[in-house]
Amino acid sequence: MNIELQIADDLQSHIDQDFTALLERAAGADVTRAMQAMIDTWLRLIHSHIDEPRLDQPLCIRLCDSAESQNLNHTYRGKDKPTNVLSFPVHLNDQIEGAFADQFAVADLPLGDLAVCWPVLLEEAADQGKQPLHHLAHLLVHGVLHLLGHDHEIDAKAQIMEALEVAILADLGIDNPYT
Repeated sequence: MNIELQIADDLQSHIDQDFTALLERAAGADVTRAMQAMIDTWLRLIHSHIDEPRLDQPLCIRLCDSAESQNLNHTYRGKDKPTNVLSFPVHLNDQIEGAFADQFAVADLPLGDLAVCWPVLLEEAADQGKQPLHHLAHLLVHGVLHLLGHDHEIDAKAQIMEALEVAILADLGIDNPYT
């Protein structure tokens, strides 16, 4: 999986401190590179549960602050509050695909973007008694499943999505986040 990890400028020092403290063994290492390698490992496990060629497409993960998350959530979902993860799949309408079909293959397009709000992630992890890295893994798996078209608005679909999340996280040694 080709991952681009972006960290909001105002979060960089916090992320470095938080992530280094969480990893302990990464002290002195390039935190962003260590984080990207860990995320890549986590997300590769999705392949073992879902046979989906789009998982090989580039993915951008942005770690953002509460203000940026709130702005994105308000702009794209009409909810004026920060949220833990937002998924932005790449969708082209049929007209655009047809007009540019000779210039690119749809399979070459990115899978999409994920925006993870670091302060919300840390707050939720503390409130739920979870390790922050385990919660980050869960949010990323959850977000990628959304990018692949999974949904949890309808109970039957939610059960399928949650079962996939639980199975993938179990492979990482992470407890069921829904219990």
